[in-house]
Amino acid sequence: MKRCDTTMLQIFSYGIPVLVLYGVYAYLYRGSPVDRPETVWRLIYNFGGLILAAWMLLSLYLSLRLMASGGFRDEVLSRMTFIKERDEREIMLTGVAVKKTFLTSLAILIFLFFLSCFHVSLSKLPPGETIDGKTRVLTLDISLNLIRDSGPQDPGATKHAVDIVSYEGLPITSTAVILLLILWQILSYNCAMRRLMREGNAT
Repeated sequence: MKRCDTTMLQIFSYGIPVLVLYGVYAYLYRGSPVDRPETVWRLIYNFGGLILAAWMLLSLYLSLRLMASGGFRDEVLSRMTFIKERDEREIMLTGVAVKKTFLTSLAILIFLFFLSCFHVSLSKLPPGETIDGKTRVLTLDISLNLIRDSGPQDPGATKHAVDIVSYEGLPITSTAVILLLILWQILSYNCAMRRLMREGNAT
């Protein structure tokens, strides 16, 4: 099983640059105004789609293995975060660095949670829809939706108001948030570990 996981992990790693090249090729292929016939370029495009599907299935398998297998998780994550525990001192420093990374990551998650709940909007009303002679409306709202709502908006909202400033949640996608958190975990751990190593060597 370990050999199979190692092989799958190598295929996953080697497939990343291949998929990046395929993504560039697919973008150029779809963006071209020329209607191509069934040529070798279209075959490459279709074959790349099959490789992408296989890589996505492999990614799902490795993700499940990371959650289920402790040994595989330690091996993979130690490579991703460049963890090297050569003696008891580095093992202790690793624990301190992991604790600091967890606490800072938790603080960031709490901050992002509140940002996703707050909605602020400053709107300008048309002359015929003024409220007590005022043409600007400030709206403050707190929303806690655990399931994406695709239904109609509030019918009582002003339809013709022009937004001057509007904030309705994070301007980035959930995919970007998750990717940034992964990168933050890796960078935060390595920075904390290097700082602890310097302080330990100084003493």
